[in-house]
Amino acid sequence: MQFILPILFIIMSVLTFIFGVNPFYNDVKALKSEIGIYNSALDNSTNLQKTEDSLIKSYNEISKDNKDRLDNFLPDTVNNIQFILEIERIANLHGMVVKDIKFEAQKSNTNTDPNVIASDVSTDTRPYGVFPLEFTTEGNYDTFLLFLKDLEHNLRLSDVKSVYFTVPEDNGKIIPGVDPNVYSFTLKVETYWLK
Repeated sequence: MQFILPILFIIMSVLTFIFGVNPFYNDVKALKSEIGIYNSALDNSTNLQKTEDSLIKSYNEISKDNKDRLDNFLPDTVNNIQFILEIERIANLHGMVVKDIKFEAQKSNTNTDPNVIASDVSTDTRPYGVFPLEFTTEGNYDTFLLFLKDLEHNLRLSDVKSVYFTVPEDNGKIIPGVDPNVYSFTLKVETYWLK
């Protein structure tokens, strides 16, 4: 009988631990694991905040002139009329005239206005939009090369996709009164903007 009471206390202690303390102990272990995950996420958040602050500081150190140049290089709107005027300005510097301007109307699914040339809203998942343009100009070959060079060095990002040219002839014969060194050039050009 002397041993029964201590054995009962031992059995009650084991049962109390198994059914009373152990579930709470497991909950505490799970909570500690979650705390570790949250601390890691908090550290990542702090690092991201430091990176964001650094990028904002770097952005604020860019001069207004350079920001304007970046906005012109890759604008955040289509600004297709400005692009056409820029091409005309470059052509006029070389005594060339831009004519027969054609572009593809880019319609969005949500915009029903037929007067919209291009829209920022589309089903395209690219972070930028594309504005295709086709036009014709005339000039001699050397002048055309200078025009292309100026278009290449223009601040607005653009790609010349194709160039077609025709020589002024009538069935293989030179047309009287027409300079045979003046060619007609048709260019397909694309420019871009951030969505």
